[in-house]
Amino acid sequence: MIWEPTTMGAALRAATARAGDQTFVVEADGQERRYSFQDFDGMVDDLARGLIGLGLKRGDLLALWMTNRPEWVLVWLAAARIGVALAPINTRYKTEEAAYIIGQSEAKALIAMDRFWGIDYLAMIEEMRPSLPDLKTVVIWGAEAPPGMMALEALIAEGAISSVDLAAAETVVTPDDPLIIVYTSGTTGQPKGAVHSHVTLRNAQNLCRAMHIEPGDVVLGHMPFYHVAGAIAGLQPALLQAGTLVTMAEWNPAHALAVIARERVNILGGIPTHFIDLIDQKRVDPVDTSCLKSAWIGGADVSPTVASAAYDVLGLDALMAVYGMTETSACTTLARFEDPLEVTCDNRGLPIGDYEVQVVDVETHKPLPPGKDGEVCVRGHIVMLGYYRDEDATAAAIDADGWFKTGDLGRFDAEGYLKITGRAKEMFIVGGSNAYPAEIERVLQAHDAVKQAVVVGAPHPRLGEVCYAYVQLEDGAAEDASAIIQWCKARLADYKVPRTIAFVDDFPRTTTGKIQRFILADKVRLAAAGQA
Repeated sequence: MIWEPTTMGAALRAATARAGDQTFVVEADGQERRYSFQDFDGMVDDLARGLIGLGLKRGDLLALWMTNRPEWVLVWLAAARIGVALAPINTRYKTEEAAYIIGQSEAKALIAMDRFWGIDYLAMIEEMRPSLPDLKTVVIWGAEAPPGMMALEALIAEGAISSVDLAAAETVVTPDDPLIIVYTSGTTGQPKGAVHSHVTLRNAQNLCRAMHIEPGDVVLGHMPFYHVAGAIAGLQPALLQAGTLVTMAEWNPAHALAVIARERVNILGGIPTHFIDLIDQKRVDPVDTSCLKSAWIGGADVSPTVASAAYDVLGLDALMAVYGMTETSACTTLARFEDPLEVTCDNRGLPIGDYEVQVVDVETHKPLPPGKDGEVCVRGHIVMLGYYRDEDATAAAIDADGWFKTGDLGRFDAEGYLKITGRAKEMFIVGGSNAYPAEIERVLQAHDAVKQAVVVGAPHPRLGEVCYAYVQLEDGAAEDASAIIQWCKARLADYKVPRTIAFVDDFPRTTTGKIQRFILADKVRLAAAGQA
């Protein structure tokens, strides 16, 4: 496949021209709604007109706080069609986390759901809105809009802008325009927004070729669309190949397995937890999953037991280990479709497109030969444009020659496969979601009773790792782990909340007083292994 520069809006037009009557989006939950390419393209036009009517234009930012639904896809494509970049928000975020993203992105409008998982998003929006002067409009999906807000259905139906005005807005959008800003968890206490252009479609095309995703294939859309894994490695391939995207609002193994069998899903991806869940569920409910063709797996090491069962129990033709980051369009390296099980279990992969990956010496930054460990660096079209409104962070991450420094350690083997051998600094991964200690420690230390906190990842049999916090209390403060955990629950997404709090009088330190975090991390790992 030769890359021909295009935009998301043009990609939908092209898919509609090829497969107008075929199903594009299926809702796996609730009403199980189905939309053809032709119908969806028309809805995108209607919503794009509504967004123009709100005053949004090329270069503006639109925030989206919604779980995986057809409306999520609709909003992104409508915004992309007129050159408005999307700033999606993690649906598990709480008030302060969401408000930071909306404020930092300078979003002029927010489209959000009213309630889900027992979470009252409306209440959080009402609480944060006075502190967000740039936010002019709030659009609500799932309920009648309260005073001062409007309903998404009404915005779609409004369509006050003419087709001529819509065409004019669409014509000026270019592939290099910002398409989406995906916020990473903050390594220094606050998230950073990785800006990606419509050129992300180029890496989605790479993924289609590598995974043998063909026209008409059915893709399971269970990975959150607010993350690059769901948006670039799930949604975009279905669009490019005029396939079907099946949206799942939340992960439920029994429901997911039933959906795979019913919709004849061919393509999926996920963390090891997803595959463990599906394998366990199929052993209880042996439905027909012979439709499955290929899947990517990442976010944690892949065990031989899980990989073998993915072939034997689920019936996959290929299970491909992936390495990628928010800043590198979801997929940097991928095992080949035809690679043996051992490659996936060793978590090795090859670059899948015409971009560069190198391993360099951490001190000298000079390229290293195969077999030598160093920092993984990436250059080319998969690298983000930069961090939104953060020139210093961008300059620190991308050097003058265009190399993005991942912070991950790895090495190439003689065959050109890359294996990641070390984590990005202090980050740990909870069920596929990156968690950064600095962000969690900032929240812990805002508690009146907490003097200082150090957070590390603790091994977990299903999620890979969970948050473990060492807490030093203020003088005279009483120990109350449950109160501190509740404090965190009110301010952090659930996967960031400490599962365990260990109270300490002090921390292991160097001779200069610096906390030796690695000693605490090793202690937790050894305790989990029964060796402490």
